[in-house]
Amino acid sequence: MEFTAKKNNNATCDLSIQFSAEEVRTAYSKAYKNAAEKVKIPGFRPGKAPLNMVEKVLGDTVMDDAANIMLNQAMADLFDKLEHKPIRLPQFQMETFDKNTGAKAKATYDTKPEVTLPKLKKIKIQPKEIKISETDIQKELEGIQKNMARNSLKEEGEPVEAADLLEINYKFKETGKEYPDANQVGKFQMGAPQNPPGFETNLLGMKLNETKEFTFTYPDVYPASPESAGKSIIYTVTVTAIYKVTYPEINDDFASEVDGSANLQELKEKTKKQLIEIFGNALTKRATDDAYNEIIKESKFIIPESLIEEETETVFKNFMREFGLPVTSLSDYAKRLGKEEKEVRESFSKAAEKRIQTYILKQKIADDYKIVISDEEVEAGYEKEATAQGIPAETLKKEVQKQKAETYYRDKFLFDKIDEFVYAEVEKKSPKAISTEEAEKILSGKEE
Repeated sequence: MEFTAKKNNNATCDLSIQFSAEEVRTAYSKAYKNAAEKVKIPGFRPGKAPLNMVEKVLGDTVMDDAANIMLNQAMADLFDKLEHKPIRLPQFQMETFDKNTGAKAKATYDTKPEVTLPKLKKIKIQPKEIKISETDIQKELEGIQKNMARNSLKEEGEPVEAADLLEINYKFKETGKEYPDANQVGKFQMGAPQNPPGFETNLLGMKLNETKEFTFTYPDVYPASPESAGKSIIYTVTVTAIYKVTYPEINDDFASEVDGSANLQELKEKTKKQLIEIFGNALTKRATDDAYNEIIKESKFIIPESLIEEETETVFKNFMREFGLPVTSLSDYAKRLGKEEKEVRESFSKAAEKRIQTYILKQKIADDYKIVISDEEVEAGYEKEATAQGIPAETLKKEVQKQKAETYYRDKFLFDKIDEFVYAEVEKKSPKAISTEEAEKILSGKEE
């Protein structure tokens, strides 16, 4: 067997293989032997007929099997000799295949993606630094206060007031349409910020077991429920329970009840520290993502199209599962959206390409800068991950072993180390101090 391999500039390689006549005959013999177990020859039980008789009966009908046997063996023998390895088994085209003259086969296969990195120290980013105000701390304490609410059942005859918690049975219909058959059951917190503006005024003053029908028109723009925007809905509501909601006063006793703090000032200091840590970690991650985005812009990638196509399908299926949608084909999803498949596919393809770029970028950085992870660092990674999940490290490790996810976690901890290296390596301008409102916009992707 002789071969030539020519690397192309698009992450593919042209491979040509020439086989001797003896290698072709050997492949045929193996194919006849495999077929002998199944072929029926009069006078012989399956698998017992002489091989020359099997060959006479089958002739060239096993040619495809013989070719596959020969090519599979060839790739097993060639793999270590190929300078540029295939990322999947090549699809060969047989040019000739003859027992007397030999065979020729050729294939163009995909190789590993390639990336040329810029100098990391030339990459510039603008980190953000959180500035916690007294208002932020107070808002956080009020959130804790709401979680410590106490509900006391109101007596029959007492009306619904502005801050009460209700248990209700209700049904609804759009004007001019029939009601659904089933009644709905739920809780409704008066005064909650997510309530439709003006809706709860219809419930004020109602009493236990009272039923009321009213029409409510939603705002023309209503992001919380776009399908309801501008519609007039008829509601029929029965109040089945009314609770008066009371909250503990935010003082020293409150602080002690929350976490044993000596006084309110100590709780405030702890809260500020927690907010700085939470926002700080999130903003550092965002800054690291910004660094990768800049590195990607300055890098040169060569990625096989087939790899992007495969990853596009993966990204699409993950998207459908994440939003609880039935996993269907991308073309069917495009039809449901009323868009061209090409347009929808392109959006998922861009996300897929970005994922591949980020992944191979991290691998390349690890290789170029000799970043590895030790067993001790893996153990520390488990400790950190377990703390974040609020479970003992041993419990986490047992679950990881049960799920056979050791490689996943080791790679995760390695990539965390690479992220830390990248953030430390790139050039950072003086941090810009921002408020929590600005930080939330940045972290949610809503910044202008």
